[in-house]
Amino acid sequence: MKSRLSLLKSKLANFREFFWPILEPEPKEDKSKKPQNDQITIQVDEENLEKAFELKSKIYDSEEERRKSIESKASLFLSTISITTTLVVASSALITGNEENNIAVKVSVLISFILSIYTVRTVWFSVKALERGKYQVMGVDDINVKGDKTEYYKHLIVCLSKKTKANQITINNKVDYLVMAQEYYKRAIVIICIYACLIVLFCLFFKNEPKNNNRFQPSYIHSTYKD
Repeated sequence: MKSRLSLLKSKLANFREFFWPILEPEPKEDKSKKPQNDQITIQVDEENLEKAFELKSKIYDSEEERRKSIESKASLFLSTISITTTLVVASSALITGNEENNIAVKVSVLISFILSIYTVRTVWFSVKALERGKYQVMGVDDINVKGDKTEYYKHLIVCLSKKTKANQITINNKVDYLVMAQEYYKRAIVIICIYACLIVLFCLFFKNEPKNNNRFQPSYIHSTYKD
């Protein structure tokens, strides 16, 4: 019974994910098992400290480049709002410009509404990815310390390790937001393709024949002539 329920929940989750993806909540950490201090022990030999510092600096710089790459990609999705604006304006023109609320108008309005939702979600997560976060950088206090060469390198390695670990949390959140923006962007593209196909179908097979409206015809057409 439990296996059937879990299978049903899994199918429902996949169905919901297909139309409406969401961010999965992060697992809660057990605070009792979390260490009380964040002390980092340097186990590198003295002759390898300089090489370790160079590698740690590259890791720190790579995280910064990853952040810049995420924000540059997220900014590209902000332009998608113009696509939705165009289609919404077109749907409004269909509603106000047509006296008959036919199937073509209804479908166009429905597609535009769905596309607007997907586009808004894309822009929303893109903005979330571009939000300012808590970043830690090397400052004067981190490098202006006393000590010999060995102790100084150990101190710098520890500082870079702590700051890199702290920055990874914020950058990983940005990655999650960017992934969600991409998911909704892909669905918006599918909706646009469906919209274009429907327009072709309506133009080819559902053309409305012009109706003769006698109200606008001249009165002499309706008059009878006697010999």
